Amino acid sequence: MNSIDVIISAILVLIDLAVCIIIGIRTKGSAADADDYFIGGKKTGVVLLFLTAWASFSGSGNFIGQAGRGAMEGISAYWLWLGEGFLGGIIMGYLLAPYLARFKYLSMPHFVSGYLFGGDRYIRRVGGIAALMPNVVWPGAQIMGVSYVLEQVFGIDYRVACLICGAVFIFYTVSGGLTAVIYADAIHGTMQMIFAAMVIWFGLQSFHFDFGFLREGIMAVDPSKWDLFVETPFAIATSFLTGLVGAISNPIFWNRAFAAKDVQSAKRAYGVTFFMNIILVFLMISIGISSLIYVDAGDRALVWMILNKMPRICGIILAESVLAACMSCADTHLNCAAANVVSDILDPEGKLPGKVSVKYAKIATFVAGVVALAASLMGDFIYALGTYGYTVCGGVLIPMFAVGLLYRDRKSEAFRSRLSVNAGRVGVTCGLVTALAFELVSPLKAIFGGGVIPAIVITVAGTVIPNFFYHNQTWKSA
Repeated sequence: MNSIDVIISAILVLIDLAVCIIIGIRTKGSAADADDYFIGGKKTGVVLLFLTAWASFSGSGNFIGQAGRGAMEGISAYWLWLGEGFLGGIIMGYLLAPYLARFKYLSMPHFVSGYLFGGDRYIRRVGGIAALMPNVVWPGAQIMGVSYVLEQVFGIDYRVACLICGAVFIFYTVSGGLTAVIYADAIHGTMQMIFAAMVIWFGLQSFHFDFGFLREGIMAVDPSKWDLFVETPFAIATSFLTGLVGAISNPIFWNRAFAAKDVQSAKRAYGVTFFMNIILVFLMISIGISSLIYVDAGDRALVWMILNKMPRICGIILAESVLAACMSCADTHLNCAAANVVSDILDPEGKLPGKVSVKYAKIATFVAGVVALAASLMGDFIYALGTYGYTVCGGVLIPMFAVGLLYRDRKSEAFRSRLSVNAGRVGVTCGLVTALAFELVSPLKAIFGGGVIPAIVITVAGTVIPNFFYHNQTWKSA
């Protein structure tokens, strides 16, 4: 990029950051209680819901991160996509989201504990810890993505870029809660659609829209990158299941569904969003794979392709577009993290007065933002952070949800399960400990390639087996 291009790009970035700050100032004080702060009073219609959903879901993970996985893993990167983008997207976008839109919950742990276990505080608190994991690490992954770009385009030190972008998204998310997030996402979502269309078009041109040509090019460079089964069966299963439970359990998907004003709004907005997302991620991985024909750029493959193999206009809007993608995903996760801390862990009974709950929510948002910044500075690569959060949250809460549905008490007018609350407590606790152990302890992680398989198995077994002993105590401890 020449100096004029850099200046134009910098102006676009500064305008975006300024608009975000203005949104934070204008929406300050707009939330009267936790409902307003976390789900916008449940009054988001189709257009805004689509824009905020698309913007939130299409962060640096789906742009830079997925292309980076393609460059690092080759076509075996599609196992995660098959679980997360394809099957998980269909389940979440077309089945689960419209179903969840019927309810007014503040978070996934709120739903699981309230809908299945009579509002048990222990299950909600432990579930809140599990859901907090992706909500804290994913903002860090987003900041990593935009900082890669700012470093490449402007020569800004990576750490400085992290701090600047992190400070801005923390400010407006703290100030206005979900209202600020939705308005910022509406702007960012529009930018992302334009940018995505351009990058996909010119990215596919890099291998002439010919996957046969792409295969030949990769085989000449590294044949293992064109081997779908290069990993062990356990590693493949782990990748697929991590993506699947990650998509279904991603807290921002649930949060947006709860924020929808009605079922029809969620059905329309989510249907379009996930259709676009399935295609986007598939093609981003392909573009990342194609970068191997030219260079081994690893996690920064997409940035290299845009700056070296795409027209000048793509480079000019690169920084602004990636900033939009990253900020819109980071702010949503940060808002969900505050919901986990305040509503799930600190005040599961909802006893705090409205203004007090908002005050605590802002403090929690700020603290979670600081933790996310630390994650961005210490993370290895974007999807390393993301899949860790997916494993802990999805490996625990989705099995709890699925088992609860299977044990549904169909004779009850109000939904409930025939699971004992005590059995639920055992399951959620054992699942969380197992997920953390198989993610953080290297010898254990090496067995399955991650913690999602053991977490699912232990959560299910830890819930179902004790239920035989506690079956007469259903709901008594709620």
